[in-house]
Order: sequence, then structure tokens, then C-alpha cells
Amino acid sequence: MGNFIELWFKRKLNENRIVKHIDLAKGPKKSEISTPGCDALVSCVQRSISLVGSVEEYIDMLEGFVSIAAGRGSIIIAFPEYNFFDLLGLFPGFKLINAFLNTKKAGASDRGGTGGSSGLMHSFFYAVSKPIQEAVELIMCLLAKKYGIYIYTGSYFIREGNGLYNGGSLISGSGKMIGTQRKLHLTDFEELLGIKRGNSFEAYSLDIGRVCCPVCMDATYYETFKIARNLGCDIVILPIANNEEYNLYRAMRGIWPRVQESCVYGIKPSLNGWLFGLHFTGKAGIFAPIDLTDKRNGVISIAKNHEGDEVVTGCINLEDIYQLREEAEYSGDINPVFEKDYYEKTYGGGFEDEKE
Repeated sequence: MGNFIELWFKRKLNENRIVKHIDLAKGPKKSEISTPGCDALVSCVQRSISLVGSVEEYIDMLEGFVSIAAGRGSIIIAFPEYNFFDLLGLFPGFKLINAFLNTKKAGASDRGGTGGSSGLMHSFFYAVSKPIQEAVELIMCLLAKKYGIYIYTGSYFIREGNGLYNGGSLISGSGKMIGTQRKLHLTDFEELLGIKRGNSFEAYSLDIGRVCCPVCMDATYYETFKIARNLGCDIVILPIANNEEYNLYRAMRGIWPRVQESCVYGIKPSLNGWLFGLHFTGKAGIFAPIDLTDKRNGVISIAKNHEGDEVVTGCINLEDIYQLREEAEYSGDINPVFEKDYYEKTYGGGFEDEKE
């Protein structure tokens, strides 16, 4: 069955169809927007899941967002976690099954289990992962080249051997793959699906500064952003697809406090809507340390609602954040003796030595 599913998606996501539909000869008009005092405009996408009937429909949806960002003069656009969900609609009967599950609202959540269905879902995602990965990467490379803009693809499943990972890629304005980052911290749901954790953290030097791209749950832990700063990052792109009802204070556990702690810019694209009876919500936004925002609230720009489609755009200035780091009284302060002891006890087995 898995071979049939993979072959079906390979046919539906045919490379020739993709290349033919993205006509590079019809390049977009260059933006004439002037932004005095702004090093770079950056954009991120908030969008609803919309199961498609063809790869062309999926391309048109993505290109609509890229066109808006490029038209505003953005140097980069970032897409959300699970940016491939829409393509599941290509499988026969999937839309009907999904509609039924959404009415029941009976799917698993980050805090619940999927029971025996987890193995079936893993097999399905394993089968579709390779053709979807190849299609998403090709589409994004062509769109980046067409619009001359950096693109963060949003996340998709990456198949390696018998394992699946959740990760996303950065693409240059010339349409070349720069690098791929796998998710480091998984939700309970992802573990039940048999998703594997990434084990390395990468940083990339772009025209807009040094960038890294952890995924969603990675921002729950301060260590991720501390490592990012140690790698010299100025901007952290964090795609999300929060499987929960929206709550402002719960949403605050993610990128906003990490940006304040680490003195970096944060870009958060967000996926929303319903799939498998699961409700995804969350506001896309662009964040900075409090002192660098007009309202002193740490928010450069944020979506109006926690559901629906929107391109969020904001201005970043690297010199401002470099100066802030120099002037911040406690920035970078550490207690190496305490931290060495803390890490050893936390990640090395606790107090076992003391018990012996």
C-alpha cells in the first residue's frame, strides 16, 4: 500500500508540471517601495490549511504570499510549520475523511494519544514524504529565483533511511538551497508518529545577518536560543503550527520571551485551521527586544487574528541590535561554575553520584 501511495504522489507532483506552471519568464515587477532608516524588510506568512486538488493550486497559493512580500520590498519571506499539509488533499478520498474527522474533532492532540492509528499515520506520512519533500523544495527554489527573494520553506517531513524528521530549508534569492534544519524538540504527537529528533543546530550568513531556523517546540526551551546566540545569530526564524486553542499567555511561552532573553530578532510564521480533527491556531509576528520596538512591547508587527491568511511585514536594523547588546547592562552575563554543575546534573543523570 505504501508503494502505491508514494507512486500516486510522485505522479501528482510531477516535476515537469511544477516547472511548467512556474513561468520564470514572467518575472514580477521590482518593488519601488522606499523604507528610509530600515536595513531590511522581512515578511512571514500566517495561513489556513486548504486541501488542494492539484499541485498547480498549491503553487498558486504559495506564490500569492511570495508576491505580496516581494511587492512590499521584503528581502525574505518565511512560511509556517507543516507547510505541506494542503498537498494531502491530492490523495483520493482524503478530503472526505478529513471533513468527517474535523466534525468529530476526535483527533489526537499534543497532550493526547492516537492509539493504534499512530502506526498507520506514520506509514502514510513515510510514503508521501519523499515526493512531497522534492516538490516543496523545487517549488520554493523556483519561486525564490523568480522573485529574487530569500525563502524559508516552512517545515515538511524529511525521509532518511527508515526515519522521518520534521524540518525546513532556507533558499537563496537565486533559487539555491542554503541549508536544512531539523526539529530538535518533539511534541508528544510527533513522538507517537515515530518522528525522529534532529541532533545538530545550524546557522547561516545571509545579506540580512546571521540566521538560524529552529522549529516550533524548540522555542519552549531557552537553551535553543542561547545556542543560537553562541553561533552568532542575529535573526531566528521559528515556524509554528500550534495544535491548541489560542491563548495569549500560552502563546507567550514561545518566541517572545526567547527574543527578550537572547537579544535577537524573531520571525514567526504560523499555520492555522483544521486537519485530522486537530485545531491549529497562532498569530504570525515579527519580534525584537523591547527597547527596539515603538510601543516597547517587543512586537514589531503581528497578525490581527489567530486564524486566517495574512502576510506580516516588519523592519529590522542590525546596527540597532548590535548597539543594544553593547549597552545592555547584563547581556551575556553567566556564572560558569553554576552552569557547568547545572548542566551535568540536568543532562548527566541528576544526583546519582551523590546517592552512591
